[in-house]
Amino acid sequence: MALLSERTRRGWSLAAVALGMSFLGACMIADMFGAGTRAFAFSHAKHVGLEKLACINCHAEAKRADSPGMPAPDACNVCHAEIDAKKPAGRRVAELFEAGTYRAAHAMRLGTEIVFSHQKHAGGANDCSACHAAIGTNDAVDADLALTMAECTTCHTAQKAPSNCSACHTEIRADVAPSTHANLWTKRHGRCARDSEKTVDRCEFCHREQSCLACHRSESPENHTPQWLTHGHGATATLDRGNCAACHQPESCNRCHRDTLPMSHVADFGAPRDNHCITCHFPLSSEGCSACHRDTPSHRLATRKPRDPFHVTGTNCRQCHGISAPLPHVDNGDDCNACHH
Repeated sequence: MALLSERTRRGWSLAAVALGMSFLGACMIADMFGAGTRAFAFSHAKHVGLEKLACINCHAEAKRADSPGMPAPDACNVCHAEIDAKKPAGRRVAELFEAGTYRAAHAMRLGTEIVFSHQKHAGGANDCSACHAAIGTNDAVDADLALTMAECTTCHTAQKAPSNCSACHTEIRADVAPSTHANLWTKRHGRCARDSEKTVDRCEFCHREQSCLACHRSESPENHTPQWLTHGHGATATLDRGNCAACHQPESCNRCHRDTLPMSHVADFGAPRDNHCITCHFPLSSEGCSACHRDTPSHRLATRKPRDPFHVTGTNCRQCHGISAPLPHVDNGDDCNACHH
């Protein structure tokens, strides 16, 4: 019993430590992501959305300089000299400044690689909301408000603005591979090419579709091994047909399979109901099963319709066959009368 009690005490001790660490971790996460009480900060929702202040009231240089400029204490004190008199020291606008400089977090600060001028973008007919549409409803400026590269390029195209790399970048060029194009890039580029959220690796900026095809005609993807060709490519095509379509057209599949049947297509494949066609080939082409089975004897010798009052031209065969009467093969949607005269 003494040994059991000792183990129990150790178990409770470990549980207490784990619980304490979990609580500490939760506090750290809450602090990192802003859960709980939010720190004193500038609210665009209050100043722009509620008070209807113009952007230029705080960002005085936005229309005449590359940098928009940040608020100055004197500009804030026009309103806050009276407002802050009734607030505690920690909630006054002075807390947002240090030595007369606004203490901004710069969540959307652009790196040195990006060339951007507010004067060129805001100095014309464009309103600030063209790029900062949601700023008036946000309490905190965070990275989620930053424009994406796709939004910039879309606007440049619409405005007929320069769209070459050097218009916005200091180092990235069409003739210089991005930093991602290293470290086994030839193995990873296929997945990146299919990624709809890519930015710097958008293939079409430097490559044309023809260059991809020219390369892959001489160098097959790594998974295109002899074993994959005979046993694996069918399953791959079923799971990701769009990937195959990047290089292969339907005719290339048909041309090969006219002479070479899939490994699974052995005698009695899919018997007795022979529903093997629609397992992979559905919907079937306009040619139906005959697209592959042109010379199958059983298809040429299909059972004739009985000569009785029930089996006349225009009879809906599916009212009985396959429901109350047996159907010895798959119903692929074709006109029954095409084979059963």
